Amino acid sequence: MQLEEKRRAIETQKKKMETLSARQRLKLGKAAFLHVVKKGRALLYSGGCCAERAAPRGPLVLV
Repeated sequence: MQLEEKRRAIETQKKKMETLSARQRLKLGKAAFLHVVKKGRALLYSGGCCAERAAPRGPLVLV
């Protein structure tokens, strides 16, 4: 019985850690995506790498 309780406790702890890790990975991915989008907009509007193109009038869509 003690081993089974210990196994359950370990599985519960493992699940909590996986949940925290997934949440952190999601946050980090979102932050990285927003950083890239902001950087791309700044380059387009400042005439950076794509100066020959006109600045977009609507929201920036990355394909």
